[in-house]
Amino acid sequence: MAKLQKYYDLDNAAKIFPVVANESRTYMFRISVVFKEEINREVLVEALVKTTKRFRHMNVRLRRGLFWHFYEENKKNPILYEDTGYVNEFLYFRENNDFLFRTMYYKQRLTVEYFHALTDGKGALEFINSLAFEYLNLLGKEIEPEGLIKTIDSLGNYQEIEDQFKKLYHKKKIKKAKEPKAHHLKGTNYANNYNAVMHLYLSVEKMKAVVKAYNCTVTEFFAASLILAAKRSGGLDKYKHLFRLFIPVNMRQYFPSVTMRNFISYFRINYDLNQNDLKLEQVITDVKRMMKEELNVERMIDQIVENVKIEKNFLLRAVPLPVKVVAMRSAYGIVGEALNSYVISNLGKVTIPKKMESFISHYQFIITPSNDTPKVAAVISYQDTLCISFISKIVEREFEQAFVKILSENGLSMQIEANNWEVL
Repeated sequence: MAKLQKYYDLDNAAKIFPVVANESRTYMFRISVVFKEEINREVLVEALVKTTKRFRHMNVRLRRGLFWHFYEENKKNPILYEDTGYVNEFLYFRENNDFLFRTMYYKQRLTVEYFHALTDGKGALEFINSLAFEYLNLLGKEIEPEGLIKTIDSLGNYQEIEDQFKKLYHKKKIKKAKEPKAHHLKGTNYANNYNAVMHLYLSVEKMKAVVKAYNCTVTEFFAASLILAAKRSGGLDKYKHLFRLFIPVNMRQYFPSVTMRNFISYFRINYDLNQNDLKLEQVITDVKRMMKEELNVERMIDQIVENVKIEKNFLLRAVPLPVKVVAMRSAYGIVGEALNSYVISNLGKVTIPKKMESFISHYQFIITPSNDTPKVAAVISYQDTLCISFISKIVEREFEQAFVKILSENGLSMQIEANNWEVL
């Protein structure tokens, strides 16, 4: 491996997470690879150690500097746990050999949970695919990477750990619009910050046929269905605030980058739920128009630049880290995710080497809700299996029931898998 620095800064998006994360707001997300055969633990341990050493951005521990947190090479070995079924729990680094990710297995399922300061969905997918690849090869499957996998003997480079946010920085003045308040879903919280998960498995081909009929994308269809589900399950005569759907965007689709650290922006769809007799066709039309307006590269760059400007502020840079922590926690406590009603993240289609496909059944992708946004959803597809995962901090299921009914009304059948009893 090429010789790289052993210390580096957190990327711009990552700086807030170590400061504000806690047991109720963990900022963890998970990706799972479900094999067709039961996992061999001893082989997976060997694959995990080898793969982690290859991925410099994963092989780190978090340290406190005078002014900011920073990363340092972690010389310990990562731990492999048996999955308990508790999803995206707060990660105590010291108990995890100082690593910022947690690796688990259960029967055929390999799972990695990531602290968001470490990477985003794209970087996380690169890592778990390489781990699955190395595991299968150690089992003697002899799979070629086909240019789709970063193998343990491939050379790392600086571009893989580059902070792309700083490269987009400019000094032009940016006009900031005032953000409206968001409607929040209410319910009975689970005890002990439990996250209930419900996976819906759909046929990719059947999903394509439905969105083709509506002349929209899968993300647009799901966004519209979530809005309509909120309306049908809300039970309110009058909505005081807009339903604000937060959608992360992978910026690598706009810029040629191989970074495996955070490189995402976002946009919001704002919808008035006070409209009577809403139909899916109308909501899809509205969502398409809003997404065309919001999915604007310059606007998303401006959002990134605004955050980098804060980091570059001389006065803030000069303030010691303990004072920054107090100020950032206070500011985040006021705003946090209060501007969002719901979050949906679509990781897209997973592509792996042909010979690797015969050993893998499907993928799962799970993000974490918060007190302000107690329900969220995540989407990932592989071959003909699309998995949309609903994650909830509250017991009530009217929202999910309404969403499932919308899918059924459009001729979509599905399999349901959950880690809780209050499903449908």
